[in-house]
Amino acid sequence: LDPYTVAPLWPDSVSIAALQARVGLDRGLWSEKEMAEVAARSRADAAANPYAQLTGAVEAAALLEEPYLADPLRAHDCAPVTDGAAAVLLAAGDRARELCDRPAWISGLEHRVDSPVLGGRDLSRSPSATAAAEAAGIDGVTVAELHAPFTSQELLLRRELGLSDAVRINPSGGPLCGNPMFAAGLIRVGEAAARVMDGTAERVLAHATVGPALQQNLVCVLEGRS
Repeated sequence: LDPYTVAPLWPDSVSIAALQARVGLDRGLWSEKEMAEVAARSRADAAANPYAQLTGAVEAAALLEEPYLADPLRAHDCAPVTDGAAAVLLAAGDRARELCDRPAWISGLEHRVDSPVLGGRDLSRSPSATAAAEAAGIDGVTVAELHAPFTSQELLLRRELGLSDAVRINPSGGPLCGNPMFAAGLIRVGEAAARVMDGTAERVLAHATVGPALQQNLVCVLEGRS
């Protein structure tokens, strides 16, 4: 955050995300129903993930009956603060093939940053996410693990990254169901790589973010190769 005019006010991440969600709602970019549908889908997908904190089927309509946590965000719109850690093993060439029958090869990686000044940004957009995706080259991905700690941010990222409805989003359940602090972005890389290594996808996208309202974005593309 801007250290002179915003940081001294001590706004928390949920309040800033609520500002971003409100901008999108007021502009008709998404609805509260669509936000609840993201949460419901994430929890259903997390049922098969042993590391997920929140699992089990839930109806979007039932979620909309819950009270606001920070208008327009409800508890289900926000990733739970979770303990955990992550490690990714990197190997190249023949060594990678020795360690794994079907390695996930990194074919693109880019990290871009937007302004820390909230008043200088259009919170309904994420130029750094778009630029990172264009530089990494995400054409042809069929699975995307998005580090979107808030439901509205997943909807925003899908648009900014240009992901069609055919792309499977967060089959792991994503950060909305398990959000280890400082590790959730790296976990997206591991989850995306797992889809390649188990043969369920050929080309996948992993995304990580840090900073208020998707200020910084990293895009990693992984693929299987013969």
